Amino acid sequence: MKTVVHPVPANEPPDRRLTGPSWRYVAMLASVLLLMLTGTVAVLLASTPTAIVQQGDAFATFGRHATWVTIAVLALLFTLNRDYRSWRRWAPTLVVVATLGLVWVKVSGRVGGGSRRWLDFGPFNVQPSEIVKFALVLGIASFLDQRRYFLDRVDRVTLPITIWLAVVCYLIYRQPDLGTAVILACIALGMMWAAGVPVKHLAPLTGGGLLLGALLAFSTPYHRDRLTGFFNPSENIEGAGWQASQGLLSLARGGLRGTGLGGGHAEWGWVAAPDTDFVFAVMGEQLGLLGAMSVVVLLGTVIVLGLRTAQAAPDVFGSLLASGISIWFLIQVIVNLFGVLRIAPITGVTLPFISYGGTSLILNAVAAGLLLNIARQTE
Repeated sequence: MKTVVHPVPANEPPDRRLTGPSWRYVAMLASVLLLMLTGTVAVLLASTPTAIVQQGDAFATFGRHATWVTIAVLALLFTLNRDYRSWRRWAPTLVVVATLGLVWVKVSGRVGGGSRRWLDFGPFNVQPSEIVKFALVLGIASFLDQRRYFLDRVDRVTLPITIWLAVVCYLIYRQPDLGTAVILACIALGMMWAAGVPVKHLAPLTGGGLLLGALLAFSTPYHRDRLTGFFNPSENIEGAGWQASQGLLSLARGGLRGTGLGGGHAEWGWVAAPDTDFVFAVMGEQLGLLGAMSVVVLLGTVIVLGLRTAQAAPDVFGSLLASGISIWFLIQVIVNLFGVLRIAPITGVTLPFISYGGTSLILNAVAAGLLLNIARQTE
């Protein structure tokens, strides 16, 4: 991706050189804050029945999510006001820490929902695979910028990225979490393409990755059940087919205007994980098509303007970083929504800024802060 820089002449009048925030920056910031506010309300509506049954407190899950949102906003403001170039020095350390975190969770992680994905630290837990997403974007952006004159060298660029990516994807697949592994691979390929790595190098990786992903999807009973629930939901309607069917039915019940806040059925056990994986189904039922599309528009605003920011970033590192963050959000939104709409198999991937969660929400906010910092420094 070619970086476009428009320097301001030194003799430009002060009233033209000192301008306020760009419309792109303001629109992205407003969209992110509105998404987190919407997510807070959605988690309250989606988690209340389960919180009453499991914890005896209707606001237990909501209270924790509100705490995470507060931390996420503070993290957003911190990264927003810190020059994105200063993060380059932390890229190697973050890559190592994220990889070791995946090894640690394999050894002593907590099991939930059939997967070993979390590390417990007393009152809170951490999901290392979410840290890997941020480390991958930051690390690859820094690596490709340093080697931008060797992009046609397989041994200098393509091979090192592929080896590290294969290691982390294998560790995540073994959790098991094939969905996150696929997202990481898509982010890496997208960033390499944006940087200018030749298509003749990326095509074999893409083809090999698709073939390997198809083989791995049928290699374990866990993933086979997910695929069976997608292709033939009636075969196991009370198991894997239940999730694939009920999300779509919840959206259909919402109609155009929805059932109204608190008037839905999805959160009362009709969909699995209503506050995380299927929070969009809960919102679609209660807010209807109009409300659900409003959320999609806000997410699309962040992604599209993020890609535009990448085109006009002040330097190559900023361009690659903005590209990686935007691709990250784009792929994760597609995977989550396609699972709810039964266009693709369910993967257990959260909806950025909306779903309940600590690690994912905070790191999404940190990434958005970096994207906004790049936009603020872009002409």
